[in-house]
Amino acid sequence: MIDREFHLTDHDLYQRVFELTAQIPRGRVGTYGDIARALGDVIASRAVGQILSADLTRPFEVPCHRVIYSDGRTGWYMGMGRGEERKREMLRSEGVPMAEGKVLGLDKVRFNGYHGEAILSRMAEGQRELARSVSQEGDATRFLRIAGLDVAYDGDRAFSAMVTVDREGEVLDECHAQCQVSFPYVPTYLGFREMRPYSLVLGDGRRDTLYLVDGHGRAHPRRAGVACQFGVVHDVACAGVAKSLLTGKLENDTLRLDGEEVGRVIDLAGRSRAVSIGHRVDLGSLCRLLRALPQDPIHLAHLACGRARRER
Repeated sequence: MIDREFHLTDHDLYQRVFELTAQIPRGRVGTYGDIARALGDVIASRAVGQILSADLTRPFEVPCHRVIYSDGRTGWYMGMGRGEERKREMLRSEGVPMAEGKVLGLDKVRFNGYHGEAILSRMAEGQRELARSVSQEGDATRFLRIAGLDVAYDGDRAFSAMVTVDREGEVLDECHAQCQVSFPYVPTYLGFREMRPYSLVLGDGRRDTLYLVDGHGRAHPRRAGVACQFGVVHDVACAGVAKSLLTGKLENDTLRLDGEEVGRVIDLAGRSRAVSIGHRVDLGSLCRLLRALPQDPIHLAHLACGRARRER
């Protein structure tokens, strides 16, 4: 059974990174990849670096100067592109051997005794479980209402919008919401950043509406991108409409992953888009519907959430 609350929770990755970093003792170092692996997936290495190098208010003392690159380079400290020499001096003062901006004998001073939940592993398993619940059946051309959803950000403040149009492209409705998110962008885990902002504009959802999410659905390494999360968790018809590919091999206009067709690249109101199933629609009828739309509902939502961000 799908743990709906788990998929809707704003999981605080900042706090988890801080807690892991605080475990590194004086005179030892860890790498951004080490922290990411302790979180459950090395793909989060860049996000770990962004969190630790940002000038943020921390809830407790976090020795972020003890986290470096895997090749021994120290990297930044308290701000993008800043504080390298200060970071090196702090490490030297703790007895970490340094030369030419690198930690010497990294294997001898590298800490690997992290403890805590590998949250990304749990998320990945949640995605695989959710993928088994995705329905790839349903005639998309029966929908007379098509809603586009998008999110804009000011730092980690999310501004979401949903714009609903009819088959002629006339706007029927527009909804907005905003909230703080504590989960930065991590490739293949976008749903855990954006499910809450999207859900705030959805309300109760409508069975007579097809929802288009700015992101991928089945065209995802675990067959469960944000569009699948949105569709299955809320039990609505949904599709992913993305600006670029995340995975798979494109053969003409067909996107395949491990031999399976997981999406197509189509023209949507003059823009090339990667389309994949989210839930309760089949890919063929979905593409026919989208090709016939005179307006791109996601682009309208993009403009709407951008306006909301600027007004703030």
